[in-house]
Amino acid sequence: MLACLLLTASSAEARVESKEVSQSASSVVNYWTPERMESAKPAELQFGGTAEQAKAEAAPLPWTSEEITTPYTQAPTSTHGKVFFTLGGGDYVCSGTALLSGNKSVVWTAGHCVNEGPGAFATNWQFVPAYKDGAAPLGAFVAENLFTTSAWGNSGDFSYDLGAAVVAPAGGTALTDRVGGRGIAFNSARNQNYQSYGYPAAPPFDGERLWRCNSPLQTSDTDANPPTLGIGCDMTGGSSGGGWVVGSNVVSVNSYGYGNQPDVMYGPYQGSVAQSLYNAASAG
Repeated sequence: MLACLLLTASSAEARVESKEVSQSASSVVNYWTPERMESAKPAELQFGGTAEQAKAEAAPLPWTSEEITTPYTQAPTSTHGKVFFTLGGGDYVCSGTALLSGNKSVVWTAGHCVNEGPGAFATNWQFVPAYKDGAAPLGAFVAENLFTTSAWGNSGDFSYDLGAAVVAPAGGTALTDRVGGRGIAFNSARNQNYQSYGYPAAPPFDGERLWRCNSPLQTSDTDANPPTLGIGCDMTGGSSGGGWVVGSNVVSVNSYGYGNQPDVMYGPYQGSVAQSLYNAASAG
């Protein structure tokens, strides 16, 4: 049974509202045939930009992007994976990261990779760690519970575009027992160097390989409250939800971009709301 949970994050002790969707792990695994996986569309958020944003240029500070060449099944690369889900009658792809947690089962991603924001929760949601060229060498982990912040789930506030899934064991093994897990950090310094991971699927990428952007903080989107973080990155739709890593901790996720700001990726700042979201998921 998949229980979709909407986290109301008005306090540290967040209230959780639930909506159940009947779904078995086997039905989800069977749903995602190779043909459906290949034809799923990249989930992405891109805006035209405000007058203030229109003055912005491409990321001014040095940054790089690269395809990951280390073995995908080797930690910590194995903690990153591709997300497949159905939302609004369509099949989509995002990215996610396995996190260390007491239940050994938390995947961290973007809010728009679990919920329409505002609107319904996803179905047929599964995480494929170490995905590469259509292969799932570490198995597919199907969501038992989905979570998002109330600010995303109720109003689509991209300052809080965060989501999480609690996934069932695959082949009798819990997620992080099989793939390892990243840590997670909250209320971190904004001005840091970030490594952003994801499976970009919109052209010129094809969603079959894991990529990483390496960038210092480039800008902040002050139209958001709290302001979101902006880094240099050329990843496209499908990379949404991929973790931003500092040290060994996830501190944000790929969220959105502006059409008039080439090679700038924005991600939410993980403060107390994100911490409440993680606490709810890790207890789920």
